[in-house]
Amino acid sequence: MPFRLLADENTSHRLVSACRRLVPGFPIVHIANWQDGMWLGLDDVALLTCCAEDSLVLVAFDRSTLAWHAGQLLRAGQDHAGLILFRGTVRSSDYGHQSRLLTGCWQNEGGDWDWQNRIVYLPKAP
Repeated sequence: MPFRLLADENTSHRLVSACRRLVPGFPIVHIANWQDGMWLGLDDVALLTCCAEDSLVLVAFDRSTLAWHAGQLLRAGQDHAGLILFRGTVRSSDYGHQSRLLTGCWQNEGGDWDWQNRIVYLPKAP
């Protein structure tokens, strides 16, 4: 199954809309719209585990705890489906910038990657 993107609950629906305006059919869904919002409020470990089962790369701003929990899963011998984390230089209200970073990464390289256990920070370091 190809990997798709899941925007976590701390990202805006506007990010999803902006991505789809830039790239019609872009493979992203907001967590509130995924499976009728059933995943809203899950703790990080449970969310990462559920994402792995459904090949969903999690898109988020939560750089500290999500990356740490992903590492804990790996140390415990479990996988995650991948993380795309926005760096602190990306404003949480700048949906245009977020969407350009995300669609650019996905179209230029990320859509072809095996995302299992991968963490990417956007923007990428020079």
